[in-house]
Amino acid sequence: MDTSQKLPIRFGETLKKYIARGLDKSNLVLIPLTLAGYARYLKGIKDDGTPFDCSPDPMLAELQAIVAPLEIGKANQDWSPLRKLYTRQDVFGLDLYEAGLGDQIEGMVKELFAGNGAVRQTLHKYVASR
Repeated sequence: MDTSQKLPIRFGETLKKYIARGLDKSNLVLIPLTLAGYARYLKGIKDDGTPFDCSPDPMLAELQAIVAPLEIGKANQDWSPLRKLYTRQDVFGLDLYEAGLGDQIEGMVKELFAGNGAVRQTLHKYVASR
């Protein structure tokens, strides 16, 4: 519940501390993957293409409207809604593009949106190698 309210505390604050310490962000994989997965989650479509109900969240309708133009299984599309999503400091605790992670997250979102089975495939790609 209230997923958008948990993201800035759990991930935004972690990223802020990581950046403040001057640590190399190129090593980060799982946090960007989790944040990329959030865009896919907001679509309310399972990996097999069937719909599911997202958990109650005060910002759900607003955030779903941002990703609404994105289509699962369509490679050549306008991905600009991702910039609108991932610059939301109220959701992520910081602008993920200013933090230097926006492009990496976008790339992961594109993988997650590739079509049915893409979530499983993307998770295996990034998690199995860890």
